[in-house]
Amino acid sequence: MIDRRSTTAYSFLAFPLAILVIFTLAPTVLGLGLSLFQWDGHGAPSFVGLSNFSTLVRDPRFWPALRNTVVFGVVSVPPAVVLAFLFAVAVHARWFRGKAIIRTLFFMPTIISVVAIGFVWRWLLDDQAGLLNWALGLIGVTHPPNWLQDGYWPFFWIIVIAIWQKIGFCLVLYLAALAGINETLYEAAEVDGASRFEVLRHITWPQAAPMTAFLTVTGMISAFMIFDLVYVVTGSGAAMQENNHTNVLNLYIYRQFTYGQLGLASAIGVVIFVLTGAATGTQLALFRRRDTAGSGA
Repeated sequence: MIDRRSTTAYSFLAFPLAILVIFTLAPTVLGLGLSLFQWDGHGAPSFVGLSNFSTLVRDPRFWPALRNTVVFGVVSVPPAVVLAFLFAVAVHARWFRGKAIIRTLFFMPTIISVVAIGFVWRWLLDDQAGLLNWALGLIGVTHPPNWLQDGYWPFFWIIVIAIWQKIGFCLVLYLAALAGINETLYEAAEVDGASRFEVLRHITWPQAAPMTAFLTVTGMISAFMIFDLVYVVTGSGAAMQENNHTNVLNLYIYRQFTYGQLGLASAIGVVIFVLTGAATGTQLALFRRRDTAGSGA
């Protein structure tokens, strides 16, 4: 029998659970099911089984998109997390002044629209009137590459922008984690004559490990969902969307939706779902193994 306290608790949980089911769980299940059908949005879907996945395997555009998505996550997330940790340690130091201003400046890219960020960086990297090429001209570089079109340069700059954008969010959370570290650990290390590097390695970094795990996992999930930054920086033209140097899975999904290939787009979504789950599970297992080894030692 459910008492009044349980009824009150369930009533508080009902609304967020309904939102979760309607906007997350249900679309996920429907998307997984739609990957087994061929449908253009009109009429009844046609069941095709695993045909959409076999189409993906044979599509020469799928593998570069998968590769770029994985590379983007692997290359952009760890540097952002590590740099944010180092900046947070510096800002958290007792001698540092102006912490509120620095936190605000670092966090601003997180709250600014990605569209605005993309257009500003497009202006900076423009081959005709860009600030970067103007600065390179001052030091004698007269023929720089076209940063937004030549080879892998656009993808390189997308990674740079993503790292720059993520640092502020990670830094703020690291500052919260550093504030929770017991000061007696630092006092004991100071008495033992530990150097700053040893304190950073053996006290600060291990104590901040839960936050590192959280930022790495969530950052990797966000990286696998990359779309808007690539779309804005490379442009919305069909030629740039077909460029295998900058194509990612979510941009590939968007293109299939515009073509009316909803089943194929859902199959790509399943690939992202599996990829995200595998990456998250692997990272959590690694962090758990390291924590176990550390506690055993």
